[in-house]
Amino acid sequence: MNDRTANILDAAIQEFIETGDPVSSGRLYERYDFGIKPAMIRLELDTLEADGYLEQPYHSAGRVPSDAGYEFYVTRALAAREERLRSAELKNLLERRAFADLLSGLSSELKLLSVAMDQAADEIYKTGLAALVDHLAWQDRGELRSVIRDFESVDERLPRAAGELDDTLRVFIGRKSPVTRSEHLSVVCAAFRTGAGGDIVSIFAIGPKRMDYKKAIRIFRSL
Repeated sequence: MNDRTANILDAAIQEFIETGDPVSSGRLYERYDFGIKPAMIRLELDTLEADGYLEQPYHSAGRVPSDAGYEFYVTRALAAREERLRSAELKNLLERRAFADLLSGLSSELKLLSVAMDQAADEIYKTGLAALVDHLAWQDRGELRSVIRDFESVDERLPRAAGELDDTLRVFIGRKSPVTRSEHLSVVCAAFRTGAGGDIVSIFAIGPKRMDYKKAIRIFRSL
């Protein structure tokens, strides 16, 4: 993929994350300078749709990201090494192993469900289900049921998923997640060493696919 096409795809996904509305070539032309006219942007979007990075929810609508599109966006965000957020308070909570307070802070910052597994104590902490529910764009009750089922089952899935994590920041889109099964969710996660003994805690931020990945990545990197 050439640089211009990559920048158009990145911008289209960013616009969708911010607004929740299908993105048109006209919208991108108004908001970004790619050095080409709307008709050329439209051709680029057509190609990105044909290649599986974007989808058109209905005829004559703008485009929305596919899972492959989100994976492209996340891969680019992870490679960008943007400046870390100044989350000294959250980092201090992690170092003090105050996991309940840490997760509450994460959920408040990101508006996501936050889950942690303290491997030394074999304990699981989770909070933020209400924040997750409030920030999902529900299409039907089936989506809500799938998210509730994931919340109820996360304790069973977490030990294996946590055991496979290292300090590499990971992002899973949709059904590729090791701790959720809903196609409507994404997961940001990593393992951290805490306290004087260097015990490992695995932290998962679970949210809608239209989450603010860049902010989540910056916060995790600041811990």
